[in-house]
Amino acid sequence: MTAAPSIAGTPGGTDPRGQGTAAAREIPRPAPPALSVTWRAVTHQGLVRQQNEDSLCVETEPRTGPPSRFLFAVADGLGGHGGGELASRLALQSLGKEFHAWTGGSPDRFLDRALRNANGVVFNEAHAQPEFSKMQTTLTAAVLSEHSLTVGHVGDCRLYRARGEEVGVLTRDHSMANELLKMRLISPEQAADHPGRHQLVRALGGSPFLRTDILREEIRSGDTYLLCCDGLWGELTGDDIRAGLAEGNASAACERLVRIALRAGAPDNISAIVFRVTTAGLRAAIPFSWRSLLRRR
Repeated sequence: MTAAPSIAGTPGGTDPRGQGTAAAREIPRPAPPALSVTWRAVTHQGLVRQQNEDSLCVETEPRTGPPSRFLFAVADGLGGHGGGELASRLALQSLGKEFHAWTGGSPDRFLDRALRNANGVVFNEAHAQPEFSKMQTTLTAAVLSEHSLTVGHVGDCRLYRARGEEVGVLTRDHSMANELLKMRLISPEQAADHPGRHQLVRALGGSPFLRTDILREEIRSGDTYLLCCDGLWGELTGDDIRAGLAEGNASAACERLVRIALRAGAPDNISAIVFRVTTAGLRAAIPFSWRSLLRRR
């Protein structure tokens, strides 16, 4: 079996922001890390497909020194004959450029704008090259910043979160099966095996207009996330994912999940990013003063 190409992650570092202003004669205390993250990303062609149409993106900002923001993204290309591979790659290249050009504003607005811009890049390229006219891609991106996680989502890649003993899916598949489930035409049990569970109703690049799902939540130290394409989650049970994310570190978790999918036959490309928040939202305590008390009112 060919070893899966991968991108190894490293822990995040100290964020110097968040140190309070001390009153006279008070000694400021150094700020502890605001955000520290470890990760592992793996993509694999699978055991049936002739090419890998998935793409992964892991970016940190700033690029040098302790990072204070992280971007993780998975894109699963559609279109075949090289079109899917091109679509997913172009989308994540556009997303990465937007991330490093992002100077301010909320993560929600950033992700919505960045996904729309990536949609335009893929749509324009598809119409510029007739052989790629049907290319599209799914895209799910997560931005970690200080104490929050913000997700931009189009398609059927998924983001799972393990917090303590609880493991759940944060995203909603944009599939025919899920649409039928929303309309209560099928049950959750039927949706799990429905032939439309991989039939997309929303993807990036198929239209000049794009609807994105944007969600945001507070992160906690110890939270572990799995961002993956349908080629991975389609081969795993809930127990597989729970056991995988319970591994001692992000690398072991990611490699275990990919290994299970390969043993199941891996008829599709497999891509996964596991990232674990080791420190989240710690700020320096501001020494007490009447001035600081009045400022809070």
